Amino acid sequence: MGTGGAFGIVVATTVISPLHAWLALLALTTCGCAHESVTAPPAAPTIDPNAEPLPPQTPEDDRPALNTEYFLGSETEERAQFAAFAQKIQAIQKQAAADHEQPVQRGFHAKSHACLDGRLELDRHRDPRTRFGVFAGDGAPKRVVVRFSNGVGWRQGDGELDARGMAIKVLDVPGRKYLPDEPGSQDFLMTNSPVPVGRDAVEFMKFAQANADGRLFGLFFLIGHASTASQALSRTTPVNSMVTERFWSGGTFHLGAHQAVKVSTRPCDLRLVREPSRSSDDYLRADLVDAAKSGVCMTLYVQFQTDPERTPIENASIIWEESDSPLVRVGKIVMPPQTVDPGATKACDQLAFSPWHSLPAHKPMGHTNRARRYVYEASRVLRGGGAGSSAGGSDPAPPAASP
Repeated sequence: MGTGGAFGIVVATTVISPLHAWLALLALTTCGCAHESVTAPPAAPTIDPNAEPLPPQTPEDDRPALNTEYFLGSETEERAQFAAFAQKIQAIQKQAAADHEQPVQRGFHAKSHACLDGRLELDRHRDPRTRFGVFAGDGAPKRVVVRFSNGVGWRQGDGELDARGMAIKVLDVPGRKYLPDEPGSQDFLMTNSPVPVGRDAVEFMKFAQANADGRLFGLFFLIGHASTASQALSRTTPVNSMVTERFWSGGTFHLGAHQAVKVSTRPCDLRLVREPSRSSDDYLRADLVDAAKSGVCMTLYVQFQTDPERTPIENASIIWEESDSPLVRVGKIVMPPQTVDPGATKACDQLAFSPWHSLPAHKPMGHTNRARRYVYEASRVLRGGGAGSSAGGSDPAPPAASP
């Protein structure tokens, strides 16, 4: 949940394997009941690409509606709740630093494997519905920096059960943004699970504290929240390579003011197999450094919301199944052959990655994403991160309600 990776899924490395297996099985056997379908609205080709999306609102007559997100309580109550979350993540960061005898780091995704330079290449004949924000137009490829990371908020061996992150920073993006610290960036944050732990930020923050407190507290949380944690937990098995993983945004985002989507990537070559030695605690970095010499490529997709219940916005724990919302290809993230410089990785680790480094066309949606605006900023301030930052603080000002 720190500013270098997705506020999504991180599982305590001390969770025992039998529970892990049990929850994974539960994820596969959970009942999928019938839901009311809602007809998609007609295409809106005249939508202003710079239009401001509507704020969270309740649908008329409580009928299901596409692209609708809801305040938990009121906007005022949410802002107070998020301010408390900001203080909570800083306390968790300090606790992790003390428990693991390490410097204060990101709340989550503290350990990076490497940062690679690359470019976003859009498909020339892509779906017209995707042509908003950084996906608009057919100009030159856009420069990106891609950070690959582990999940927890401290450095640990790569063989431990954990989430993995892929954070993309698109550079030189003109236009109005929601955060002032990086006016030229558009960030997309993903993990190797299609959903986060918990249906909303309330559940995730409870998990974050349990995860920091250790094995027993983590077990109690997972047992008490099996229906909203098991899908994410089933993805925390050790991985061979970051370049063969799939990644998902977890949360929902606008694509234009009138559409809701999730973002995901998978290797351009689906046949790619890498089996590096796991003799080192940093084997994922070693493998990524080796893969970078030949180049890395990820295909970028979106999934459009097609049903308010099967593809919801506010319940982040429900997977948007591809049978309900097919993958729609947008382009590729191409990281050409390069040598990974340790100094460049250190500089990249100083950067802040946030879904709120965003154009209105990609505005984050849902309670979990709204909380991230506060939590990521608090995490960044405490660790002294971000472009041009050199020292930390402890009391970030609440973000404005609108840009």
